[in-house]
Amino acid sequence: MPKRLGRREWERFLRGRRVAVLGTIGKDGAPVLTPIWYVYRDGCLLMRTGKDSVKARNIQRDPRVTVCVQDERPPYASITAYGRAAIEPEREGLASDIARRYLGRIAGAAYLRVAAENVQQSEEVTIAVTPERVLTQDFSADTPAYGRAWLVLKRILPPWL
Repeated sequence: MPKRLGRREWERFLRGRRVAVLGTIGKDGAPVLTPIWYVYRDGCLLMRTGKDSVKARNIQRDPRVTVCVQDERPPYASITAYGRAAIEPEREGLASDIARRYLGRIAGAAYLRVAAENVQQSEEVTIAVTPERVLTQDFSADTPAYGRAWLVLKRILPPWL
């Protein structure tokens, strides 16, 4: 049975460097899932996107969203946040904060230059998600000590072992 994380634990988890999956509701009512970088600040998940992107249009039409953040390495853990999103003008410094978080200072700065020239199709906006309900899972307690030791070794041993 997975352990449930308390608020302080899941907030610390969200501050880790993981890719989120943002779920919005499409025009036809079907879920639209998008991997996306984020930062967690002051109780909100903050993301960037183009003003004319599908996810921005979906949120403007229906602000209900789901965000899933998971640790893809065993023993697995995840947080699924259900809430509402708001489309806001681009927050100053958010682009560099997100790029630096995922790529580091030097590569983050280079990414921002390349993205401005090649990726960004329209004005950028901020997606601010306020979680209303959070579900968590942490399977580390279910992993025996020898399993945890093996998982640590797998990170440093060659992949064919």
